Amino acid sequence: MTSVAVVTPSRGLVHSRTIEAVMDNIAEVPNYLEWVLTHDLPIPDCDERVAELGLATGADFLWFIEEDVIPPAGALASSFRLLDQGFDVAAVDYPVGDPKDGWGCLVRDGAGEILWCGLGATLISRKVFEALPRPWFTTDQTFVRSGSDWLPRPNPQAAEHRYGLQDIAFCFALRAAGFRIGQVEGMTAQHAKLEQLGAQGTNHGCHTISIRTEIARQYTG
Repeated sequence: MTSVAVVTPSRGLVHSRTIEAVMDNIAEVPNYLEWVLTHDLPIPDCDERVAELGLATGADFLWFIEEDVIPPAGALASSFRLLDQGFDVAAVDYPVGDPKDGWGCLVRDGAGEILWCGLGATLISRKVFEALPRPWFTTDQTFVRSGSDWLPRPNPQAAEHRYGLQDIAFCFALRAAGFRIGQVEGMTAQHAKLEQLGAQGTNHGCHTISIRTEIARQYTG
């Protein structure tokens, strides 16, 4: 029987709703091994390290759950069913970027193939990691649109000023190696945002957290 480890590349804070949703999902599958996290590493080091830890459990699949993404009920079981259809990566879409834009995290080419996805709620086969050179995750490249294509370019920004990109680079590499990304249809994960830390020294100092649930359109660049 295939096995799965949940991996969370956290920089130190995991939302309670994320924890609750993960526990509900793993209760539905018989092959869950372990949930591994990082705590104080920046991007992309946290992604690289948590993948390494997840693979060390012996799991056949890694379910990436980012610290602020809330997977819907049944997402893990549905992701496994999608992989049975010949995909190597199963991604649940979720809202990203500026809320007024309403972007989803999946980007497709003109033929509808997924070029890349966010790793917020994404099931990945072990064989993907075993086939790719390390590092699996890097921010050394940025990606620009050229006609109907996206092209990698050296990232001119200093590492501390870069934002994201590690998931895009990973998806470019896995597709170049012949692997395929599929979307779990009919599901949208929620994306939590910490708007304001709660006040200390009071019983009523709850954190202000907004939960994004809607996707209006897909990013086209």
